[in-house]
Amino acid sequence: MGFFRKFGKFGFKQMGLRFRTTTLASACAAAFIFAAPVAINLSPTSALAQSDDKSAAKIDQETIDKIENYLGAITTLRADFVQISSDGGAAEGKLYMQRPGKMRFEYNPPAQILLVATGHDFIYYDKEINAPTYFDIDETPAGLILAEDVSLTRDVKVVDFKRTAETIRVELVRKTDPGAGSVTLVFQENPMQLRQWIVTDPTGIETTVTLFNTEEGISLDLELFKFERIWPGQRG
Repeated sequence: MGFFRKFGKFGFKQMGLRFRTTTLASACAAAFIFAAPVAINLSPTSALAQSDDKSAAKIDQETIDKIENYLGAITTLRADFVQISSDGGAAEGKLYMQRPGKMRFEYNPPAQILLVATGHDFIYYDKEINAPTYFDIDETPAGLILAEDVSLTRDVKVVDFKRTAETIRVELVRKTDPGAGSVTLVFQENPMQLRQWIVTDPTGIETTVTLFNTEEGISLDLELFKFERIWPGQRG
């Protein structure tokens, strides 16, 4: 079952600022599961449905190699992040990553969401109701960044590419389901560094995650990438 379909059953109720922050934090999970099948039918005139190689700016192999080599060379990464959704709201927190396979998003309060990639599963955890939801990392955009062998051509294809004086922007969709959404990776080019990603869901809503104070090649506690539910009586 695809993420958007599964996520819809959580049935959040609007509770002012806490709802807006929590819902936006929840949208980050959507920002990593764009490639899964969805329950929403796209009309033939949708922008995503019309994306194809003919309309995409061409990316040269040298740039593809540069991005793949940079991502593949990352061992560990730690950064602060700010997340903004085009339908309103904002959230922030800390990102930890250890390649291959491991990632953790810790959201600042009042958000009650935790996202953990353990090396096998990508887990969306709602702390408030103690409800984890599991996904296969390889079926998520996180799998693209966390793969041992990073490829921009194997399971995804480039549908748009832009280069400025300082940045490279690459928009990608799944080859098997290009209408399910897209992810745009934004890199600072000199020196090469991942700065942002924008995920567009099938309805056109964008979730933008921007990284700040990024550190690479640092020592991280492996406990960060383990997941354990908090059962009643365990809370402090």
